[in-house]
Amino acid sequence: MTIKEALESGRLPNVDAVLWVRESIIASGSAAGTRAIDVAAWDGIACRIYPDRGLDVGQAWYGGIPLAWVSRVGESPPLSTLEGMAWGDAFGGGLVTTCGLRNVGMPSEGHGLHGTYSHLPARDVAVTRNVENNGASISVTGTVRDEGPPAFIVRRTIRICAGVGMIQIEDHTVNSGATPEAAPLLYHFNFGYPLWAPPAHLEIPVERTVARDAASEVALGFWHQPPEIAVGPERVLEHDLGDAGEGFARIVNQQVGLSMTLRWNRAALPRLNQWLDPNPGMGVLGVEPANCSTRGRAADRQSGTLPALGPGETRTTRVSLEISPVV
Repeated sequence: MTIKEALESGRLPNVDAVLWVRESIIASGSAAGTRAIDVAAWDGIACRIYPDRGLDVGQAWYGGIPLAWVSRVGESPPLSTLEGMAWGDAFGGGLVTTCGLRNVGMPSEGHGLHGTYSHLPARDVAVTRNVENNGASISVTGTVRDEGPPAFIVRRTIRICAGVGMIQIEDHTVNSGATPEAAPLLYHFNFGYPLWAPPAHLEIPVERTVARDAASEVALGFWHQPPEIAVGPERVLEHDLGDAGEGFARIVNQQVGLSMTLRWNRAALPRLNQWLDPNPGMGVLGVEPANCSTRGRAADRQSGTLPALGPGETRTTRVSLEISPVV
């Protein structure tokens, strides 16, 4: 019996039983006073969404197993000042943190590390539960505005499905100004223990891999597996996926019993960066679909690869994460 049939027959008196949503104000800790939306779909993913952090996604679970890496910072309110490297002071990790919209990577051309997006509030936030013949889902929508100038307007939709371990994020970004503007964007997916721990391995259909710097070159030989925990520099790589039309990366951990597949539309997100930090208290893997490098907008401008949006132009980006059991 489907969820729709159960509702229509009266066997399911309240859809809350299978599509659970709670909107709240965080009561304690450094993030006290900020908004949170907790969602859980039957036989699907449960997660926490932060409207005051651009509708980014914090911790997430599937079948009670944590999916995301959470930093020592944890839940944090948005920062009002994001000069230089300040962004990192409020980086709690979570399933996905959005970087952009005017800079990604190192501080550059007057813009701080990773831009402002994740510190902007979402407006007109709405939660709907959709029950149809072919399935059921929870949708969270909202609008994020980066005043610029020129102003960027992002309309985000997050969809969590019942009956399948899937979360989808779709963004429509509009340059509402009258002049072109640099528009780098990166989705910072973060994975850690227990999913990203031995014996996990990462699968990416790579044609070529380039290290960002000399310190990262050590990772060229083992980017596909969790490194030993040890003091050392972070490692950042960029993977070339060739002519593949769809972006694809998969983590498989037989011990945990899960396979996680990340997919994205490469027409809008043609580049893939990977972040590894093996330090004690970190042990993190970042899988980062993007339209830019992580060197900052000045470096991309110099290489002729800095993405931009023209006046009135809209960019549509889609990323999805799928979880399935493995035996």
